[in-house]
Amino acid sequence: MSAPAAPGTPAQIVETMRALAGSHPGFRAVHAKGVVCSGTFRGAPQARGVSRAQHLQGEAVPTVIRFSNAHGNPDVHDGIPNARAMAVKFQLPDGKNADIVALSIEGFLARTPEDFLAFLQAQLPDPATGQPRPDAVPRFLEKHPSAGAFIQRLTQKPVPASYGQSSYHAEHAYKFTAADGTSRFGRYHWIPEAGEAYLSPDDASKRSATFLREELENRLRNGPVVFRLLLQLAGQNDPTDDVTALWPADRPQVELGRLEISRISPTSIEDERRIVFDPTNVIDGIDLSADPILLARSAAYSISYDRRSKGQ
Repeated sequence: MSAPAAPGTPAQIVETMRALAGSHPGFRAVHAKGVVCSGTFRGAPQARGVSRAQHLQGEAVPTVIRFSNAHGNPDVHDGIPNARAMAVKFQLPDGKNADIVALSIEGFLARTPEDFLAFLQAQLPDPATGQPRPDAVPRFLEKHPSAGAFIQRLTQKPVPASYGQSSYHAEHAYKFTAADGTSRFGRYHWIPEAGEAYLSPDDASKRSATFLREELENRLRNGPVVFRLLLQLAGQNDPTDDVTALWPADRPQVELGRLEISRISPTSIEDERRIVFDPTNVIDGIDLSADPILLARSAAYSISYDRRSKGQ
């Protein structure tokens, strides 16, 4: 098992993110700009062979979905190149919830919370000059090639043409246990039924600052936005505790189900502040891996929620 993050690290991560984004009281430290939707998920027949989790047994499950930009500024232009996210909360009949949090880019740029904090701190301005330190980020990337690989993947698909036409990949591995007691590790992937479509930063910058929400509103007028949930199964020697390590593309995939997003929530603005999507929020049949980034996220989310709920 990997050791948990040092007690102060999640708080330092949140504070550094807030410093980089600027002062935006009442908003998330990152992924500040988003839109909340509602929909329905139904597990595929083969999902039951992978996990006994309640929402994967084939019944229709109401869901809450949030699409977002990764930036900490809620007023950022939608055309800014950055990762996008899709978070899904499955609302189960017994009052429990299960969450999936996924990015438009596979993997992550740091293996540990301490490395992630170092990457964020490398972007802070020099206290003496107030200007960015030109050598700080290059030095970090030189010592952490996986971070450079992540950024390179981001530059290949910098801006989606639609929230509904990007694939989203859960960074972390989970252990899935079926009713017969067999277990496998896997990673989630949301695949858009409408296919993928991306814009160049130049084209995106010429569109409305809120074009992704506007496009989603128009798309939903013509019917639901649909994603298939796939599970990529780990091979025997694939690391399950390293969020920076991508598994080979030829690993088998199992279809877990289908998500139909039906509308934007009429209370989306209020939902933005009150709802927390936590990738450590799992139920029976799904267990956390020993990934140190995963194990630190819940504390960071709790700190961020506490700040924005107080209007800070």
